[in-house]
Amino acid sequence: MTQALGRGRPARISRTARPKQYLILAAMLLLALGMIYTGARMTLAGAYLHQTDLFLDDWAAKNSQPPAAAWQVAEQAAQSAIALYPTANGGYYDRLGRVYDWQQINEPMSSPAAMQSRANAIAAYRQAIASRPQWPFSHINLATAKLRQGELDDEFKQALTRGFELAPWRALAYQQTAWLGLVSWHTLNAQQQATVAQAVNHGLSHTARSRQDTEQLLTRLQRTDLL
Repeated sequence: MTQALGRGRPARISRTARPKQYLILAAMLLLALGMIYTGARMTLAGAYLHQTDLFLDDWAAKNSQPPAAAWQVAEQAAQSAIALYPTANGGYYDRLGRVYDWQQINEPMSSPAAMQSRANAIAAYRQAIASRPQWPFSHINLATAKLRQGELDDEFKQALTRGFELAPWRALAYQQTAWLGLVSWHTLNAQQQATVAQAVNHGLSHTARSRQDTEQLLTRLQRTDLL
């Protein structure tokens, strides 16, 4: 009797094919474990970042220099977020810079007591810009930190103008550019002064609130000639 088609003995997996299958399974397992590990690190980094944001929001709401103990917790949280995130993250470095900004926020410009904390803030903002060069507020934060440090150099002027160029109609951008530029006006060249004047004009024309704030700034700095 002839044997029915499809009823023969099943083909055996050759001995040489089995190691290949094991290698594929091992590679897939390692890939899955790697993804789980990376995801866990990113989740934990996000938790530390959220903790940092809570401190920054609280300090901004109170508008006062934080207690040393609270600042240390925030600084550790920001550093942990950076260390855990798999790649350099501009937003994380920007938060770290802001934490350092707040450490000695009550100290006057060029204060020796705040020199180290402001140098740390400047370094963090440089890292933020290197990782995310198109984010305007890291440029503005860098310019602000350098003004507080008394460093009105080319890096300060580039950060001042670049932040405004990237977000000319964002309130924080034109307001901070106007303030930074007006207090350092004597150090700027004609083109940089024109950028500051444009920021002032945006403040005067954007909204009723921005006009009021800009007029108050110009009055306080005795620059009503720009009205």
